[in-house]
Amino acid sequence: MDVSSLREEIETLHEQALPTLESGDDYHKRLFEAFARIEAALIQNNGDDDTESADKASNLIEAQTVVIRTAAALPARSMNDLLYKLALWRWDSADLDVAVEDMTRANAIAYSAFRDLAKMLGDNAVLKDFDRNN
Repeated sequence: MDVSSLREEIETLHEQALPTLESGDDYHKRLFEAFARIEAALIQNNGDDDTESADKASNLIEAQTVVIRTAAALPARSMNDLLYKLALWRWDSADLDVAVEDMTRANAIAYSAFRDLAKMLGDNAVLKDFDRNN
């Protein structure tokens, strides 16, 4: 995955989104999809221990940070926007890959709200494999 083109894509999304938030465009969904692509690239890169791979992983994590900061700065205008913002929170929280009983109280209720919203909106694409299996 080319990190510089991904960063450019994210910055373009942010620039386009700010003046047109009322238009109903799916910027939060697109940001989530970018985050998921980065996550897949990180997983693919995970087994390599060389310096180049470490630099690539660092750049990918930085790109994820840009995605999350961008999504956080964009107000949600719909239930779907809220779902994608919560999905970013969930995907960025590896410590949520445990039973609800083992989560902190705050994470347990937020995680429950995320799962409920995904179910209400019928969008299982935002769930990680762990969420689907538990």
